[in-house]
Amino acid sequence: MNHTPQTQLHKTFRLNKGPLIINALFGGLVGGAYGLAIANPLAVFMAGAVIGLAIGVGYEWLAWKWRRHTRLYRQRLLLLILFEIVLTFYVVLPLAATHSTLYPLRFPVTLPPWQVSDQLEDVSFTTSDGLTLQGWYIPSGNGAAIIALHGFNGNRSHVVFHAKALADHGYGVLLFDLRMHGESGGTIFSSWETERDVVAAVDYLKTRSDVQPERIGAIGLSAGAHAILSGAAASPDVRAMILDGLGAGTVDDFLDPFIPEVQGLWFMTPAIWLDDRALELYTGRAAPPPFKELVKRIAPRPMLFISSGLAPYETSLAQRYAVNAGASAEAWDLPDVDHVSGMVTRPEEYAQKMLNFFDQHLR
Repeated sequence: MNHTPQTQLHKTFRLNKGPLIINALFGGLVGGAYGLAIANPLAVFMAGAVIGLAIGVGYEWLAWKWRRHTRLYRQRLLLLILFEIVLTFYVVLPLAATHSTLYPLRFPVTLPPWQVSDQLEDVSFTTSDGLTLQGWYIPSGNGAAIIALHGFNGNRSHVVFHAKALADHGYGVLLFDLRMHGESGGTIFSSWETERDVVAAVDYLKTRSDVQPERIGAIGLSAGAHAILSGAAASPDVRAMILDGLGAGTVDDFLDPFIPEVQGLWFMTPAIWLDDRALELYTGRAAPPPFKELVKRIAPRPMLFISSGLAPYETSLAQRYAVNAGASAEAWDLPDVDHVSGMVTRPEEYAQKMLNFFDQHLR
């Protein structure tokens, strides 16, 4: 018995269970991946499955409305999957990545202060947006002081290596928890806001009788390096800085045409652009200038960019920043070293490089 396409494609709306189940699973997996980023995978998996199911029902209904286009109707599952792959790559994943950076894991500071220095002081200071930051301070013996900042998901104990080496050399050291980290205040974390943390730290050091205001330097690891660079652009009182593991600041840094590792990755532009727009919505601030431009503003103040040889993209960024900053900047690459691990794999060389840099520029 022959059937017309109209009969085969149903005159009344019917749900096809196959696409719905697949779409619910797909939505759940996407939701679960997002949930891992915010430490609540089960709840977001369920929410993702429900949303995926709803999208599937909606798409089935639209496909049925357009059922006269026989080929489109029969290939609706393939089209739906292709659509959601694009949606996931260009919308869901960028938003999930952005969200995950706003809510870092808080790790308590468990290191006893006496293991750092017998002169250690508990200190706190307030940022321009009203957050109280907690930290430690080792008084200066030579009139100069260094701000030492940890990376994402860290706390002040992660820069104790730097603090001990600097303090043993006579420097005052202020190591504190960035906003939304350790014991410091904050409801969200955005690297676009951490310049305020650095400016507040500089203002605190300028109140210390043991510190000469014109002899303040800084060293930061990863997200801490981001904060130092942004803070130095906002405060001329950061006279010299070491930036270990500094990444990209905005889409213009991520996809800089002079960075060989991103050649041919033009298709990522929408995703990274959306990441910046999402941060603008979360923070209420416009995207800051890219790092490759900020370093020009900071120059001719001395900058040392330390990069990991096991991360070629990081090395290329460091070299790019150093070139843009000019003669006052240096890029130091550590072959066979992981991200911000130079202090672990080459402690003596790393410490000596750090001390030589500050001795030269904070006399």
